[in-house]
Amino acid sequence: MQKVIKRTVLAERQAARRLKSRKEKNARDEARNARDQRNYVRKDEMDHLKQARWDRREDYELGPLAPRRDVGDWTDKWGTLNSMRAKGQELQPREKEKIWEPWGGKFLNIVVGDRVVILDGRDKGKIGVIKDLNKDTAEVTVGGLNLIDVEIPQYMIGPDEQDTRPIRTMEKPVSVKSVRLVYPLTDAETGITRDVIVKKVVTSGMWFDKHKGTATWSRIIPGLDIKIPWPKKESVKNKDEPDDTLRIDVETKTFVPTLLRPPMPGSVIDELRNKFSVFRTRHEPEYIAAKEEEDRLKEERKRTSKQMRTPLKEANRLERKAKKALGKGKLTEEMLEKIGELVSQKRQLAMEAAGVSKEGAVSEEPVTVTA
Repeated sequence: MQKVIKRTVLAERQAARRLKSRKEKNARDEARNARDQRNYVRKDEMDHLKQARWDRREDYELGPLAPRRDVGDWTDKWGTLNSMRAKGQELQPREKEKIWEPWGGKFLNIVVGDRVVILDGRDKGKIGVIKDLNKDTAEVTVGGLNLIDVEIPQYMIGPDEQDTRPIRTMEKPVSVKSVRLVYPLTDAETGITRDVIVKKVVTSGMWFDKHKGTATWSRIIPGLDIKIPWPKKESVKNKDEPDDTLRIDVETKTFVPTLLRPPMPGSVIDELRNKFSVFRTRHEPEYIAAKEEEDRLKEERKRTSKQMRTPLKEANRLERKAKKALGKGKLTEEMLEKIGELVSQKRQLAMEAAGVSKEGAVSEEPVTVTA
């Protein structure tokens, strides 16, 4: 039985090591892919910047004779961006934490549906609604703003896709550092309501639901103690299909628990997990009894082997008995003299190796010093 337990423990440890190795490999692959994407985007940006500087200088020097650049292969693609550049790059954990800290860190005070104003770029000062929020890239997509033309490669257009345009207009994500919340406030003196840019929002009224494992909180404007409500979510109406199970059938209670039998038969666990897996920790009584009988027989064989008297064991026993009869040996005068000679020789060799002669050795007799 001990072998079965050891085999299960060994299999669990091997699986844990394989899982750890797989996680480390996936983390390295993700980091390498993110690094390659950043390098590609950076190189593409530098190439476009160098080309733009060259074109500007050429246009300045040639004047009316400057060539047209929106011809040939660039007839439709002139002024477009690469699809890789249009997608934001994933940030490092420290960078994400630093950027999201003003917005509440783990508990964000900005969500999809909020009205924000853009602070940078050609759409500076315009207000829009957040359509998407990406925590990994620390960017938000504002509907109808920061529009760009993106070149879609042919291999990215599927055969069943209806939109086959190679050039598409889309909203480029904006960093959360370049947006601020907009909330309508009413002036107490004039009674006029107008949109106000909120510079800072703090978290308040944090509540953790331990049963659901969720947290809820409110966001307020510090100093004014004005609570900014969360945007209303549109209710999704699910339509029942012919193959769907009706909710009334799901919510109907058909099981009545009793004290005579468990809710599910014990054989269900065999359907959920392989009965003969190396990771199993449950065994049938007959199997356990058989393994315990094997252990008992093994221990009995060990005891029997110890009780058996073989010729080798008999010879060793007689030798031990003879040594015991001789008793402990005693040192004679000749032995003691020989040991003294060996000690003095060893001492003399050690002093010579240290560079100390016998005559120059320090005397061990006490010396009296008088003032």
